[in-house]
Amino acid sequence: MTIRQIRILAIGLVLLQACSTTRTVPEGDRLYTGHDVTWKQPQKDRPKDFSTIRSGIDERVRPAPNRKFLGMPIKLWLYNLGNEPKGKGLNHLLRNKWGEAPVLLSQVRPRRITNIVESYLEDNGYFQVTVEDSIRNQGRKKASLRLTVEPNHRYTIHRVRFDTDTGVISKLIIQMAKETLLKPNDFYSLDQIKNERERIHNNLKEEGFYYFTPDYMIVQVDSTLKGQVDLYVKVKPGTPSTALRQYWMRSVEVFPNYDLTRDSTLKSVQARDYGGYKVVDPDSLFKPIVFDRSVFLQEDSLYRISSHNITLQRLVNLGAFKFVRGNFRPLRDSSLLAARFYLTPYPKRSLQFEVSGTSKSNGFVGSQVKISARNRNLQKKANILEINLGGGFETQVGGKTQTYSTNAYSLNAEVALTMPRFYTPFIHFNPRTPYVPRTRVSLGYELLRRPNMYTLNAMTAQYGYIWKQTKFLDHTLYPIAITYTLPSNLSDTFKVQQELDPALKQSIAKQFILGSNYTLTFNNQDPFRYHSFFGQFNIDVAGNLAGLIATKQEDGTKQVFKQDFAQYVRLSADGRHYWRLANNLRWVNRLFLGYGYAYGKYVSDPTQPATLPFIKQFFTGGSNSIRAFRARTLGPGAKSPPDPKSTNLLLANAAGDVKLEFNSELRYKVQQLIELAAFVDAGNIWLGRAKPENQEQVFALNRFYKEIAVGSGLGLRIDASILLIRFDVAFPLRKPVFNKGFLWLPDAIDIGDSNWRKENLILNIAIGYPF
Repeated sequence: MTIRQIRILAIGLVLLQACSTTRTVPEGDRLYTGHDVTWKQPQKDRPKDFSTIRSGIDERVRPAPNRKFLGMPIKLWLYNLGNEPKGKGLNHLLRNKWGEAPVLLSQVRPRRITNIVESYLEDNGYFQVTVEDSIRNQGRKKASLRLTVEPNHRYTIHRVRFDTDTGVISKLIIQMAKETLLKPNDFYSLDQIKNERERIHNNLKEEGFYYFTPDYMIVQVDSTLKGQVDLYVKVKPGTPSTALRQYWMRSVEVFPNYDLTRDSTLKSVQARDYGGYKVVDPDSLFKPIVFDRSVFLQEDSLYRISSHNITLQRLVNLGAFKFVRGNFRPLRDSSLLAARFYLTPYPKRSLQFEVSGTSKSNGFVGSQVKISARNRNLQKKANILEINLGGGFETQVGGKTQTYSTNAYSLNAEVALTMPRFYTPFIHFNPRTPYVPRTRVSLGYELLRRPNMYTLNAMTAQYGYIWKQTKFLDHTLYPIAITYTLPSNLSDTFKVQQELDPALKQSIAKQFILGSNYTLTFNNQDPFRYHSFFGQFNIDVAGNLAGLIATKQEDGTKQVFKQDFAQYVRLSADGRHYWRLANNLRWVNRLFLGYGYAYGKYVSDPTQPATLPFIKQFFTGGSNSIRAFRARTLGPGAKSPPDPKSTNLLLANAAGDVKLEFNSELRYKVQQLIELAAFVDAGNIWLGRAKPENQEQVFALNRFYKEIAVGSGLGLRIDASILLIRFDVAFPLRKPVFNKGFLWLPDAIDIGDSNWRKENLILNIAIGYPF
């Protein structure tokens, strides 16, 4: 046996020993491998919510066994690789950072677990349940826990009765009874009883009962019936008189420039009366319009918890105050409340300087400098004025196949004003929600310079509204969105390339975009939810009204101010599902659909079929899309990779009017800082219309599925809490091959071949998750 073979054998034996999950289990103990539940009831007799009941049992069994990834206890293996650490070396990392100590049978308390499970089942109507436990030994060093559940009969609700007297609170509870959560024939549930108490409490708080709490409601249970229970809902005897009293607002005061060092001074200042509330602002920092739309509690009105909560959340969401605190106190021997809101403002002005570096999947690197100035209280109305100035450069350092320079320099400036209210021409609109509606107006300018190619000037102006409907639902509406692009300094070489590629000619064209857009976003992502969703729908229209007033030429083309303008309708939908498979394992799926329809003719080129403006077109590839292809190099349609005469040798410009993309990614959190991922991406883009010689680039229902590109890869993410740095290595599984159409390439994968790696392996470096 050679030395090399001996070394391999030795390493194998060490790894085999580490993979023995019981290596570090003490003598006389066993590795705990988990539990199983035997439910002694026929399948047909099990309740509809059996899966929920079973999940509830699993959540209450503690401790949990060692975590696994794809069925393997990797963390336990890492722990077993190490020895007792004597310092901060490798053993310390294996034992205390990367690894996980074995969960032992001696840590399991079977009697305590059965008591907890019995209590949980009783809370769900199984009053006569029996739970038995037993230990099952597995080999010499492993064991599991078996729970045998005999549920017997599950009790249902027979009748719900609200026992009350003749007082005001009793009359209100009777009126609320028709909306009760406790329904006859439903299964008995302690959680539902708690929800009913909370419902009554919230409704009473809405009717002025400031000091009432859920603990003052009791629900008595009569289980002497055969298999059913009667529930008696009543106010607890001995409830304090303050909790049974309706309260009215005697005064509402706002302190918008509060500081603990000025507490006694401010309270002695004369308040200004603005009708339903008073403001104590000796420095006149804010105008009353700020609070007119934010303070919903009014003097001489009934106390309502909704008005209380909306007022607090509106004041917080204004963005002008660092701290917001509400204080309520009753006036002596009365049913009156005095409310005070103490607000500590942020500094009015701030200046921020940022320097950033970028590395893109298409081989470009660059840097950008940005200066942002902010005024949080413009005109004393809590308006936020932002002035942003920036500049940067970009160059390609790897994979240079371009014949010409790919350097780029940019300058940009933006002035934006955000007002915490809706500005509408004819009506006063202030929705009664906890969320501050906003109006945003912005003007922007961007200069993009590519030496030896072109200079592009872009001016934008937008006016719109931003508001939240619920905690998870957001709306953004820009009824006015104007963009004007003006190219200059086009080189002769670039002009030649434009003639070869009409899409490139449109991308760098003098053009107006006079439009409107609306975006609806749903997002209930939560790290503790088993299923979370993100959905976004956008509609963008342009040129419709402009087309009515445009000057029409003899050939049917139209212009506004002697300039071409875009006419189109653009729709897009982005849906994502986040599935929490385990505490450290998530599966994310994403589907993106995009469609744009352009119409009208341009004076500059009336023979070219209308397409979306280049800045509105869809593209694919890159670090947040199909990661096995460089950005803007895939498609449209069945377009093959570029030949030597293609404009893609000048710059990546593949874009289309239709987009279909699907991504699936499995994310495994190894530890707090490190996350691994495996992913598959698929999709493409297509044109809506094209000249006869380019029909292979047009979307067609009878063949689009044949033109789907597919890529796969692995990812490493470093999560530093405030910043997530992502490294994704991807390669194509199916791609367009010159003169051969779309081909599956699994058999051609050859990691050891440097030429294959150079042509197919793509390293994506980015900040944040791709979706």
